[in-house]
Amino acid sequence: MTLFFNLGRIHINIVDDILKTIIIKDLINHSLESNFAAYELFDVIKQCPMDDITIDFSDVTFISRFFAQAYFSKKLKCNKNINEINLSGEAKDFFNTIRKNFE
Repeated sequence: MTLFFNLGRIHINIVDDILKTIIIKDLINHSLESNFAAYELFDVIKQCPMDDITIDFSDVTFISRFFAQAYFSKKLKCNKNINEINLSGEAKDFFNTIRKNFE
C-alpha cells in the first residue's frame, strides 16, 4: 500500500510506513543554491517519524557547494538513515567529492 501526502510545498510518499521519500525540488527548489536550503530540508527530516528517509533529487538542475557541504554536515549529525536517489551523473560525482571531505 502506498500513501501520498501533500503538505503545502512538501510532497511525501510513505510506503507501508517504512520508507519516506522527500521530493526536494518540491520542498526547496530545482536549484539548491544555499546552505539554508539544506537547513530547511533537515528541519523537515527531523520531524519525520520514520528512521529511513529517501531524498529524491529528480529534476534538480543545480547543487551549490554551499548546499552540498551543509547537507553532508547535517546528514552526519542526523540520527536517521538518509539515502539519495535520482541524482544526475554530475551531481553524483559532486556529492562523492564533497562526501569524501566529511569521511
